[in-house]
Amino acid sequence: MNIFIIGCGRIFSKHIESIKALGEKKYKIVGISDKNKKKLSFFSKRLKVPGFLNYKKGIKETNPDVVSILTPSGNHASHILGSLKLKKHVICEKPMCLKISEANKIIKFSDKVKKKVFVVMQNKFNLPVIKLMDDIRKKKFGRIFHASVIVRWRRDQSYYNQHKWRGTWKYDGGVISNQASHHLDLLRTIMGEPISLFAKSEKHLAKIQAEDTALIIFNFRGKKTAIMEATTAMRPKNIEGSLSILGSTGSAKIGGFALNKFSYYNSNKKTNILKYNTLPNSVYGFGHYQFYDHVFSCLTKKRKSEFEAKEAIKTVKLINAIYKSIEIKKEIKLNTNINSKKLGK
Repeated sequence: MNIFIIGCGRIFSKHIESIKALGEKKYKIVGISDKNKKKLSFFSKRLKVPGFLNYKKGIKETNPDVVSILTPSGNHASHILGSLKLKKHVICEKPMCLKISEANKIIKFSDKVKKKVFVVMQNKFNLPVIKLMDDIRKKKFGRIFHASVIVRWRRDQSYYNQHKWRGTWKYDGGVISNQASHHLDLLRTIMGEPISLFAKSEKHLAKIQAEDTALIIFNFRGKKTAIMEATTAMRPKNIEGSLSILGSTGSAKIGGFALNKFSYYNSNKKTNILKYNTLPNSVYGFGHYQFYDHVFSCLTKKRKSEFEAKEAIKTVKLINAIYKSIEIKKEIKLNTNINSKKLGK
Protein backbone atom coordinates (compact mmCIF):
# COMPACT_ATOMS: atom_id res chain seq x y z
CA MET A 1 0.00 0.00 0.00
CA ASN A 2 1.21 3.46 -0.88
CA ILE A 3 1.25 5.81 2.12
CA PHE A 4 1.46 9.59 2.42
CA ILE A 5 2.47 11.21 5.73
CA ILE A 6 1.28 14.59 7.02
CA GLY A 7 3.45 16.09 9.77
CA CYS A 8 7.18 15.64 10.38
CA GLY A 9 7.27 16.36 14.12
CA ARG A 10 8.44 14.49 17.22
CA ILE A 11 6.65 11.20 16.50
CA PHE A 12 7.49 11.17 12.76
CA SER A 13 10.67 9.08 13.11
CA LYS A 14 8.82 6.38 15.06
CA HIS A 15 6.27 5.99 12.26
CA ILE A 16 8.97 5.95 9.57
CA GLU A 17 10.92 3.32 11.51
CA SER A 18 7.83 1.11 11.81
CA ILE A 19 6.77 1.47 8.18
CA LYS A 20 10.26 0.69 6.91
CA ALA A 21 10.58 -2.31 9.22
CA LEU A 22 7.46 -3.82 7.64
CA GLY A 23 9.03 -3.46 4.21
CA GLU A 24 7.69 -2.37 0.82
CA LYS A 25 5.67 -5.56 0.43
CA LYS A 26 3.24 -3.84 2.77
CA TYR A 27 3.88 -0.09 2.63
CA LYS A 28 5.69 2.28 0.34
CA ILE A 29 6.10 5.93 1.37
CA VAL A 30 5.19 8.03 -1.65
CA GLY A 31 5.25 11.53 -0.16
CA ILE A 32 5.32 13.69 2.96
CA SER A 33 3.94 17.06 3.98
CA ASP A 34 4.82 19.69 6.58
CA LYS A 35 4.48 23.48 6.92
CA ASN A 36 8.12 23.83 7.98
CA LYS A 37 10.12 24.18 4.75
CA LYS A 38 13.48 23.35 6.32
CA LYS A 39 12.21 20.23 8.06
CA LEU A 40 10.26 19.15 4.98
CA SER A 41 13.32 19.52 2.74
CA PHE A 42 15.52 17.55 5.16
CA PHE A 43 13.19 14.55 5.42
CA SER A 44 12.24 14.65 1.75
CA LYS A 45 15.91 14.26 0.77
CA ARG A 46 16.57 11.69 3.49
CA LEU A 47 13.62 9.48 2.50
CA LYS A 48 14.00 10.21 -1.23
CA VAL A 49 10.31 11.07 -1.59
CA PRO A 50 8.61 14.30 -2.71
CA GLY A 51 7.68 16.83 -0.04
CA PHE A 52 4.66 19.13 -0.12
CA LEU A 53 3.77 22.22 1.87
CA ASN A 54 0.14 21.69 0.82
CA TYR A 55 -0.95 18.22 1.91
CA LYS A 56 -3.99 18.13 -0.40
CA LYS A 57 -1.78 18.81 -3.40
CA GLY A 58 0.57 16.08 -2.22
CA ILE A 59 -2.24 13.53 -1.88
CA LYS A 60 -3.60 14.38 -5.34
CA GLU A 61 -0.18 14.07 -7.01
CA THR A 62 1.01 10.91 -5.24
CA ASN A 63 -2.38 9.12 -5.05
CA PRO A 64 -1.73 7.04 -1.91
CA ASP A 65 -3.94 4.29 -0.52
CA VAL A 66 -3.48 5.53 3.05
CA VAL A 67 -2.76 8.92 4.61
CA SER A 68 -1.02 8.99 8.01
CA ILE A 69 -1.67 12.13 10.09
CA LEU A 70 0.94 13.14 12.70
CA THR A 71 0.01 16.79 13.20
CA PRO A 72 -1.04 18.66 16.39
CA SER A 73 -4.27 17.28 17.89
CA GLY A 74 -6.24 20.43 17.08
CA ASN A 75 -5.55 19.91 13.36
CA HIS A 76 -6.52 16.23 13.25
CA ALA A 77 -10.16 16.77 12.32
CA SER A 78 -9.46 19.03 9.34
CA HIS A 79 -6.67 16.77 8.06
CA ILE A 80 -8.77 13.62 8.47
CA LEU A 81 -11.77 15.17 6.70
CA GLY A 82 -9.52 16.60 3.97
CA SER A 83 -8.03 13.17 3.33
CA LEU A 84 -11.42 11.45 3.39
CA LYS A 85 -12.74 13.93 0.82
CA LEU A 86 -9.95 12.74 -1.45
CA LYS A 87 -11.21 9.19 -0.77
CA LYS A 88 -8.23 7.85 1.16
CA HIS A 89 -8.05 5.60 4.19
CA VAL A 90 -6.60 7.39 7.22
CA ILE A 91 -4.27 6.60 10.10
CA CYS A 92 -4.19 9.30 12.78
CA GLU A 93 -2.18 9.71 15.95
CA LYS A 94 -4.21 9.96 19.16
CA PRO A 95 -6.53 11.59 19.96
CA MET A 96 -8.69 11.36 16.84
CA CYS A 97 -9.76 14.97 17.44
CA LEU A 98 -10.59 17.31 20.33
CA LYS A 99 -14.31 17.99 19.86
CA ILE A 100 -17.19 15.50 19.88
CA SER A 101 -18.83 17.37 16.99
CA GLU A 102 -15.66 16.83 14.93
CA ALA A 103 -15.63 13.12 15.78
CA ASN A 104 -19.25 12.77 14.64
CA LYS A 105 -18.42 14.49 11.33
CA ILE A 106 -15.47 12.14 10.79
CA ILE A 107 -17.57 9.03 11.40
CA LYS A 108 -20.41 10.24 9.18
CA PHE A 109 -18.11 11.19 6.31
CA SER A 110 -15.96 8.05 6.50
CA ASP A 111 -19.15 6.00 6.17
CA LYS A 112 -20.24 8.13 3.21
CA VAL A 113 -17.01 7.68 1.23
CA LYS A 114 -16.53 4.10 2.49
CA LYS A 115 -13.03 4.74 3.82
CA LYS A 116 -11.68 3.78 7.23
CA VAL A 117 -10.11 5.95 9.92
CA PHE A 118 -7.71 4.19 12.33
CA VAL A 119 -6.53 5.94 15.50
CA VAL A 120 -3.10 5.02 16.88
CA MET A 121 -3.30 3.46 20.34
CA GLN A 122 -0.11 1.45 20.05
CA ASN A 123 0.18 0.45 23.71
CA LYS A 124 -2.56 -2.13 23.18
CA PHE A 125 0.05 -4.13 21.26
CA ASN A 126 2.47 -4.25 24.22
CA LEU A 127 3.00 -7.88 25.26
CA PRO A 128 1.95 -7.36 28.91
CA VAL A 129 -1.20 -5.52 27.79
CA ILE A 130 -2.15 -8.31 25.36
CA LYS A 131 -1.56 -10.89 28.11
CA LEU A 132 -3.59 -8.95 30.68
CA MET A 133 -6.52 -8.37 28.31
CA ASP A 134 -6.57 -12.05 27.32
CA ASP A 135 -6.53 -13.23 30.94
CA ILE A 136 -9.29 -10.79 31.91
CA ARG A 137 -11.45 -12.28 29.14
CA LYS A 138 -10.66 -15.75 30.52
CA LYS A 139 -11.78 -14.61 34.01
CA LYS A 140 -8.40 -15.44 35.55
CA PHE A 141 -8.84 -12.55 38.00
CA GLY A 142 -12.51 -13.21 38.68
CA ARG A 143 -14.75 -10.15 38.65
CA ILE A 144 -12.75 -6.95 38.05
CA PHE A 145 -14.02 -4.29 40.47
CA HIS A 146 -11.28 -1.63 40.60
CA ALA A 147 -8.51 -0.21 38.42
CA SER A 148 -5.81 2.40 38.89
CA VAL A 149 -3.79 4.40 36.35
CA ILE A 150 -0.60 6.32 37.12
CA VAL A 151 1.23 8.43 34.54
CA ARG A 152 4.32 10.14 35.92
CA TRP A 153 6.24 11.55 32.99
CA ARG A 154 8.56 14.46 32.48
CA ARG A 155 7.77 17.21 30.01
CA ASP A 156 9.80 20.25 31.02
CA GLN A 157 9.36 23.78 29.72
CA SER A 158 11.77 23.21 26.84
CA TYR A 159 9.38 20.53 25.51
CA TYR A 160 6.45 22.95 25.49
CA ASN A 161 8.59 25.76 24.07
CA GLN A 162 9.55 23.68 21.02
CA HIS A 163 6.20 24.46 19.38
CA LYS A 164 3.67 27.19 20.19
CA TRP A 165 0.73 24.79 19.91
CA ARG A 166 1.84 22.56 22.77
CA GLY A 167 -0.22 22.89 25.92
CA THR A 168 -2.79 25.18 24.23
CA TRP A 169 -6.52 24.53 24.44
CA LYS A 170 -7.02 25.00 20.70
CA TYR A 171 -4.44 22.52 19.45
CA ASP A 172 -3.43 20.22 22.29
CA GLY A 173 -4.90 20.38 25.78
CA GLY A 174 -2.85 19.07 28.70
CA VAL A 175 -1.77 15.75 30.11
CA ILE A 176 -5.32 14.34 29.93
CA SER A 177 -5.87 14.80 26.20
CA ASN A 178 -2.26 14.25 25.19
CA GLN A 179 0.08 11.99 27.18
CA ALA A 180 -2.51 10.11 29.28
CA SER A 181 -5.06 9.54 26.52
CA HIS A 182 -3.47 6.12 25.80
CA HIS A 183 -3.95 5.03 29.40
CA LEU A 184 -7.46 6.50 29.49
CA ASP A 185 -8.40 4.50 26.40
CA LEU A 186 -7.00 1.29 27.88
CA LEU A 187 -8.82 1.90 31.19
CA ARG A 188 -12.09 2.39 29.30
CA THR A 189 -11.48 -0.77 27.26
CA ILE A 190 -10.94 -2.88 30.38
CA MET A 191 -13.57 -1.38 32.70
CA GLY A 192 -16.26 -0.37 30.21
CA GLU A 193 -17.81 3.05 29.77
CA PRO A 194 -17.93 5.12 33.02
CA ILE A 195 -21.33 6.26 34.29
CA SER A 196 -19.83 9.21 36.19
CA LEU A 197 -16.53 10.90 37.01
CA PHE A 198 -15.05 13.72 39.05
CA ALA A 199 -11.80 15.45 38.09
CA LYS A 200 -9.41 18.10 39.36
CA SER A 201 -6.34 19.56 37.71
CA GLU A 202 -3.41 21.89 38.37
CA LYS A 203 -0.51 23.57 36.59
CA HIS A 204 2.40 22.85 38.92
CA LEU A 205 5.46 23.48 36.77
CA ALA A 206 4.58 24.06 33.11
CA LYS A 207 3.81 27.53 31.81
CA ILE A 208 1.00 26.47 29.47
CA GLN A 209 -2.73 27.11 29.05
CA ALA A 210 -3.84 23.60 30.01
CA GLU A 211 -3.01 21.34 32.97
CA ASP A 212 0.20 19.44 33.68
CA THR A 213 -1.38 17.35 36.46
CA ALA A 214 -4.82 15.76 36.87
CA LEU A 215 -6.68 13.47 39.27
CA ILE A 216 -9.86 11.63 38.21
CA ILE A 217 -12.25 9.30 40.05
CA PHE A 218 -14.45 7.03 37.91
CA ASN A 219 -17.62 5.06 38.63
CA PHE A 220 -18.73 2.21 36.37
CA ARG A 221 -21.75 -0.05 36.17
CA GLY A 222 -21.71 -2.98 38.57
CA LYS A 223 -20.19 -0.90 41.42
CA LYS A 224 -16.80 -0.83 39.68
CA THR A 225 -14.43 2.05 40.42
CA ALA A 226 -11.17 3.49 39.13
CA ILE A 227 -8.76 6.29 39.91
CA MET A 228 -6.33 8.03 37.59
CA GLU A 229 -3.32 10.21 38.40
CA ALA A 230 -1.54 11.80 35.44
CA THR A 231 1.25 14.34 35.36
CA THR A 232 4.00 15.66 33.11
CA ALA A 233 5.58 17.42 36.10
CA MET A 234 7.71 14.43 37.10
CA ARG A 235 11.36 15.34 37.64
CA PRO A 236 14.03 14.60 36.68
CA LYS A 237 12.85 11.85 34.25
CA ASN A 238 9.97 9.60 33.15
CA ILE A 239 9.21 7.15 35.94
CA GLU A 240 5.94 5.34 35.35
CA GLY A 241 3.08 4.74 32.97
CA SER A 242 1.06 2.03 34.66
CA LEU A 243 -2.32 0.35 34.98
CA SER A 244 -3.37 -2.00 37.76
CA ILE A 245 -6.52 -4.08 38.18
CA LEU A 246 -8.12 -5.69 41.23
CA GLY A 247 -10.35 -8.72 40.82
CA SER A 248 -12.25 -11.04 43.14
CA THR A 249 -9.64 -13.82 42.68
CA GLY A 250 -6.51 -11.94 41.63
CA SER A 251 -4.74 -8.72 40.73
CA ALA A 252 -2.10 -7.40 38.35
CA LYS A 253 -0.15 -4.28 37.52
CA ILE A 254 1.47 -3.37 34.22
CA GLY A 255 4.19 -0.83 34.91
CA GLY A 256 7.45 0.41 33.52
CA PHE A 257 7.41 3.83 31.91
CA ALA A 258 5.40 2.67 28.90
CA LEU A 259 3.07 -0.13 30.05
CA ASN A 260 5.92 -2.45 29.14
CA LYS A 261 6.31 -4.88 32.05
CA PHE A 262 4.39 -6.61 34.81
CA SER A 263 5.11 -5.12 38.24
CA TYR A 264 3.10 -7.94 39.79
CA TYR A 265 0.69 -10.64 38.63
CA ASN A 266 -1.48 -12.64 41.01
CA SER A 267 -4.05 -15.00 39.52
CA ASN A 268 -5.51 -18.42 40.17
CA LYS A 269 -3.01 -19.91 37.72
CA LYS A 270 0.80 -19.75 37.78
CA THR A 271 2.20 -17.47 35.06
CA ASN A 272 5.75 -16.68 33.99
CA ILE A 273 5.37 -12.92 33.67
CA LEU A 274 9.03 -12.23 32.87
CA LYS A 275 8.68 -13.43 29.27
CA TYR A 276 6.16 -10.65 28.60
CA ASN A 277 8.40 -7.83 29.84
CA THR A 278 10.08 -5.51 27.36
CA LEU A 279 12.35 -2.49 27.73
CA PRO A 280 11.72 0.19 25.09
CA ASN A 281 14.11 3.13 24.90
CA SER A 282 11.27 5.66 25.04
CA VAL A 283 7.64 6.00 26.17
CA TYR A 284 6.59 5.28 22.57
CA GLY A 285 7.42 1.60 23.06
CA PHE A 286 7.28 -0.97 20.27
CA GLY A 287 3.61 -0.83 19.30
CA HIS A 288 3.69 1.30 16.15
CA TYR A 289 5.13 -1.56 14.10
CA GLN A 290 2.31 -3.89 15.17
CA PHE A 291 -0.24 -1.14 14.64
CA TYR A 292 0.74 -0.57 11.00
CA ASP A 293 0.78 -4.32 10.44
CA HIS A 294 -2.71 -4.53 11.96
CA VAL A 295 -4.04 -1.76 9.69
CA PHE A 296 -2.56 -3.45 6.60
CA SER A 297 -4.23 -6.72 7.54
CA CYS A 298 -7.61 -5.04 8.19
CA LEU A 299 -7.60 -3.18 4.88
CA THR A 300 -6.38 -6.06 2.71
CA LYS A 301 -8.62 -8.65 4.36
CA LYS A 302 -11.53 -6.21 4.89
CA ARG A 303 -11.69 -6.87 8.62
CA LYS A 304 -13.10 -4.63 11.33
CA SER A 305 -10.77 -3.06 13.89
CA GLU A 306 -11.09 -1.86 17.48
CA PHE A 307 -9.00 1.16 16.44
CA GLU A 308 -11.59 2.60 14.04
CA ALA A 309 -13.28 5.97 14.52
CA LYS A 310 -16.51 4.55 15.95
CA GLU A 311 -14.53 3.21 18.90
CA ALA A 312 -12.12 6.15 19.15
CA ILE A 313 -14.98 8.63 19.64
CA LYS A 314 -15.65 7.03 23.04
CA THR A 315 -12.29 8.28 24.31
CA VAL A 316 -12.91 11.73 22.81
CA LYS A 317 -16.20 11.89 24.73
CA LEU A 318 -14.47 10.81 27.92
CA ILE A 319 -11.73 13.43 27.58
CA ASN A 320 -14.37 16.14 27.10
CA ALA A 321 -16.28 14.94 30.16
CA ILE A 322 -13.13 15.09 32.30
CA TYR A 323 -12.40 18.66 31.24
CA LYS A 324 -16.04 19.60 31.82
CA SER A 325 -15.83 18.27 35.39
CA ILE A 326 -12.70 20.34 35.96
CA GLU A 327 -14.42 23.44 34.54
CA ILE A 328 -17.59 23.21 36.66
CA LYS A 329 -15.92 21.54 39.69
CA LYS A 330 -18.64 18.90 39.91
CA GLU A 331 -19.19 15.22 39.27
CA ILE A 332 -20.27 14.53 35.69
CA LYS A 333 -22.90 11.97 34.72
CA LEU A 334 -22.05 10.42 31.36
CA ASN A 335 -25.54 9.70 30.07
CA THR A 336 -25.16 12.33 27.30
CA ASN A 337 -22.36 13.92 25.30
CA ILE A 338 -20.54 16.39 27.56
CA ASN A 339 -18.58 19.08 25.75
CA SER A 340 -15.71 20.97 27.29
CA LYS A 341 -15.91 24.73 26.68
CA LYS A 342 -12.12 25.15 26.55
CA LEU A 343 -10.87 22.14 24.61
CA GLY A 344 -10.48 22.90 20.92
CA LYS A 345 -10.92 26.67 21.32
